[in-house]
Amino acid sequence: ASTASTRRAVGWRPCRALSAEMAAAHEGEEAKEVVCDALPLLEEATSLKDQANAHVKQKQPQEAVKLYEQGLEVLSRSDGHPMLKDEKSQVDGLKAVLHSNIAQCMLNQQLYRRAIDAATECLQLDAAHAKALHRRSQAHEALKEYEEALRDAIALKKAGGGGLDLKAIEKRCEQLYELQIAENKAVNEVAKTNEDLFKMKERFDAVMDKYDLGDGHAAPLVAGWLTTDNNLPRTVDRVAKQWEMSKKEAEDFAKWIKKGIEMKVIPVPKAKAGCATPP
Repeated sequence: ASTASTRRAVGWRPCRALSAEMAAAHEGEEAKEVVCDALPLLEEATSLKDQANAHVKQKQPQEAVKLYEQGLEVLSRSDGHPMLKDEKSQVDGLKAVLHSNIAQCMLNQQLYRRAIDAATECLQLDAAHAKALHRRSQAHEALKEYEEALRDAIALKKAGGGGLDLKAIEKRCEQLYELQIAENKAVNEVAKTNEDLFKMKERFDAVMDKYDLGDGHAAPLVAGWLTTDNNLPRTVDRVAKQWEMSKKEAEDFAKWIKKGIEMKVIPVPKAKAGCATPP
């Protein structure tokens, strides 16, 4: 059956009129079986989209976004109302396009989080929307979120590219994979460094507690030795002798103080005038 005959069979109303009829039905009045006429909404939203596209060509993304959002507001009038299947499909399809176009405008303004949000809105309506996948991938890449960028690029590739160059998509997947591997390597190196520092601090604390060196005098004294000696083994010997501890304990204590000087957490002691280097 044609769309026109279907409408005659079930009855149809503009969405605003339908809302009033549904409200009346809740009050006990008899309501007819009707569907929302979405065609006027589609025409109005499409006109707004075309105006927005003209702003995009003129490199006016902010003005374009306002019009795309107005188009979405127009289409939202059909939300919650029964519609013919074909018109429902058109409404959802146009909503997806508007969200995807907003994502591109946000990319153009380097508003990457907002680009991701807009592309995600699109993909909730059309999970295989090629442009939205590509735009969200680009936004994630700009934020150095390479795993997420790669995931969308792979989804785009599996979806056939949606008219985009498949060879370029494959090359981009490879580049994102390499970036992700490099990022993971850097993260692992930082984690290992932090783990090593944590263990070094634990060993320092153990020595400090064992020999009761937390009075605020021992660390500055050792820092001074490290600076004047400029020789870790020599300082370790002096620490072991000063507090009668093993060389391993002295090394753990001195190494942490040395690390603190290198990280500028512990200030470098200034040599006193006229003082000779300790023996």
